[in-house]
Amino acid sequence: MPTRRLTRQLIWQLLLYTLLFGAVVTGLKAALVWRNGQQQMDAIPATVSRLYLPLLSQSAWDVDIPAIQLQLRLIAQIPGVQSVVLRTELGQSLRYDNPEQGGPDNSGQYQLPLYSPHSMEAIGNLQLTVSRQHIYSAMRQEVASATLAFLLGFFGLALLLWLLFNRRLVRPLQGMAEIVRNYQPGMQLPPLLPGQQHGQIDNELSELALAFRSMSNNISHYLQERQRIENELASHRDQLAGLVTARTRELKQLLSFQQLIAGISTRFINIPLHDIDQATQMALGEIGHFMQVERCYLISFADDWLVNTVHEWCASGIPPTTHALQGQSMLQRSWACQQLQEHGLLSVDTLAALPEQAVLERQELEEHGVQSLFMLRIDHMGRPVGLFGCDMVSHPRQWLGKEQQQARLLGETLANTIIRRQQLQALGLAQQQLHAANADLARMAFSDGLTGIANRRHFDEQLALCVREARDQGKALSVLQIDIDFFKQFNDSYGHLAGDQCLRQVALCIQSQLPAATDLVARVGGEEFAVLLPGYQATAAATLAEAIRQAVWQLAIAHGRSSAGDRVTISIGVASLHGPPQSEHQLMRDADKALYLAKHRGRNRVETAGAHAATPHSG
Repeated sequence: MPTRRLTRQLIWQLLLYTLLFGAVVTGLKAALVWRNGQQQMDAIPATVSRLYLPLLSQSAWDVDIPAIQLQLRLIAQIPGVQSVVLRTELGQSLRYDNPEQGGPDNSGQYQLPLYSPHSMEAIGNLQLTVSRQHIYSAMRQEVASATLAFLLGFFGLALLLWLLFNRRLVRPLQGMAEIVRNYQPGMQLPPLLPGQQHGQIDNELSELALAFRSMSNNISHYLQERQRIENELASHRDQLAGLVTARTRELKQLLSFQQLIAGISTRFINIPLHDIDQATQMALGEIGHFMQVERCYLISFADDWLVNTVHEWCASGIPPTTHALQGQSMLQRSWACQQLQEHGLLSVDTLAALPEQAVLERQELEEHGVQSLFMLRIDHMGRPVGLFGCDMVSHPRQWLGKEQQQARLLGETLANTIIRRQQLQALGLAQQQLHAANADLARMAFSDGLTGIANRRHFDEQLALCVREARDQGKALSVLQIDIDFFKQFNDSYGHLAGDQCLRQVALCIQSQLPAATDLVARVGGEEFAVLLPGYQATAAATLAEAIRQAVWQLAIAHGRSSAGDRVTISIGVASLHGPPQSEHQLMRDADKALYLAKHRGRNRVETAGAHAATPHSG
């Protein structure tokens, strides 16, 4: 029976612990007896040395054999001494054994020296053999007596425990176990401990009974609450599943919408102007498929709601219509324009919902077969810049609030395309104007305002470049310094207007004589000109200078106060690069010296400065 098994388990566990405790106590007593016996055994040599060795030493010195034997017999009778052997320095040996002691396995030996009673001279030694047999006998007696006393108390305690466990623990537990075995949640519990009042706690058993009764009440309450919760869960399970499905569908649609917005925004980042139309068309197609409409379009305004550009996407089989709005003003459609201006959007679920004043709008929608319409105004910096709209042709459609919010976001995204186009167009126009202004500034910076040819600044920059190139590549380079003879007298006689006209004619004449595009003529002073001739040696440069002088002579500009003739003439100085390498300043000084020489020799002539050491080069 379970009760007997529980009793047996408890009794055997208690008895086992009691046996272990008794064994430990017995072992401790045996160890104490062993320690005391060992101390007595270790004290034997000291006792012999103190009590017997002096007399034994005297007897051995006197060679008194009977006295020696007596002393050895007395030593052997000490408890624990097994045998004693005396060996003298003369070779004598006496031995006495105690037959009552154990064998050699339980013995120990000690060596004690014998000294002369009159000096410290060694006269022999005493060998003691000590047995542990008496220690073992004492241990056995102690263990036997302790074990007997423990067994008597052990069996008495076992019987007492058996009776107490059966009466106070096992039988009450049997009754409680029988009640618990037949217990069903919700049933009324009988008294668990007979003879005890309900709620009274005397010991741990009554506390256990009270706890079980409380657990029974809690289980009943829990089952009732669980049943109620299961009923509520069952009623909400299908509703929750529907909400999860709908929410999942909304999240997927939101993710697709975010990806659509991100894709459109990314596509129009740093897009060039010539790719905007194609990108806009692709974006409208993606929007149309996402919103499941049949026509999707984007309209941009120039000013005052005037349609500038139109982009339209249509589903398969749906004809385009909004291209007809190109160049028209949306203000002509007064009702639609009013809705867009006031509300920012125009939502038409069915044509029947249009008011009476929307005559033109109804007519246009019927002509294009539109049954539902949604249109959104796109603003930028407080002004309308375009419209974004969707049409349904095959059937009417109600534009929900969520769809209107998505359309607003898409409209704001598409507003970037309109703004981007306008910015790029404005940027292109500004760049063209900037290029033209830069060209004008360049002409103004590098040309002479009176004659139209290069000025002194441009000539100096080109001269430095040509001199550096000629030195690095070993090419020839020549310059001409030209001065109009007696130009001050010309101005005094004919006036400054005639002088300016003379300067323009001479400049054009010099420029017309330059055969190469790299040749450069510049006005470097009031009536002074300079010509830069890359690739020209001194001879070729002098030939070209003579041709220029004759061309100016042939202009036949009258000059009555000139000492060089009856017309305007020029004097020319020619200078060329020659070794060692020269700077542009030295080259111009040589040309000035040659010009001075031409004036000194009568003007209206060409003079060449310096030696001509340059390498021949075709001019």
